[in-house]
Amino acid sequence: MMNITTNNDGRFETIIPVRFADTDANGHVFFANYLTYFDTAFLDYLKAINYEFKRFTDQQLNFFYVEALSRFKAPANFGDTLRVRVKIIRFGNTSFTIAFSISNYESDTLINTGQIVAVVVDLKKGQPVSIPMDFVATVNRYEGHENDASQVSA
Repeated sequence: MMNITTNNDGRFETIIPVRFADTDANGHVFFANYLTYFDTAFLDYLKAINYEFKRFTDQQLNFFYVEALSRFKAPANFGDTLRVRVKIIRFGNTSFTIAFSISNYESDTLINTGQIVAVVVDLKKGQPVSIPMDFVATVNRYEGHENDASQVSA
């Protein structure tokens, strides 16, 4: 079950079911799996804004996750359905920061929040390069920041 939408405040969200394999001996989602949920949601976000990962590789680019933060708020359990919200909150020269929040779809209980910093790299050289400006423009247009230069910072 995957449902990709843009909610009323312009933020992207996707729905992810908690599988039994996602849980640990305590019966709730194993903490590292929240990072997997973040990654899944971000790839869904790229599809929703019509800038899929392939557009990076077609330009001989990739992005590497170089930093990740996950904050536990409440447990999620097998059988729960999670709403994962995604928003790019910062652009640097070569990096961008993605913010996430995960809540229980049924109760709206906040489960987890976090961020990932991604660095754009040249596929052949493996070195950081400038973020494609069409990616920045696409994100800003989708998130309603078309005329807000403050979204791009050094």
